[in-house]
Amino acid sequence: MTTQDAGFWDKARRARDKLAAQFVDHPAVSLIDIGTVHAEGQRTDRLAIRIHLRDTWLLAHPQHTLNFPDQVDGILVAVLGGNYRLEDDGGGAGTTGA
Repeated sequence: MTTQDAGFWDKARRARDKLAAQFVDHPAVSLIDIGTVHAEGQRTDRLAIRIHLRDTWLLAHPQHTLNFPDQVDGILVAVLGGNYRLEDDGGGAGTTGA
């Protein structure tokens, strides 16, 4: 099955949704998506469900880390670092400027 195959994307989305149901509310997890993975510092064409963890959790003592599966329904799972937050443009989002 190629990554261009609609069946692949349906399967990948279902697998992502399964992982999200289990882990998205955990404070260590900042995002779960589908995207390319890196190998030896280089981006590859291989797609995976990517679990983005806050850096503090990536550096945590092993007994405090989460255990994620290597794959879900045949779709690779990759764990990445990612501290995401809203960008502050200094303009006060939502203000009228008056």
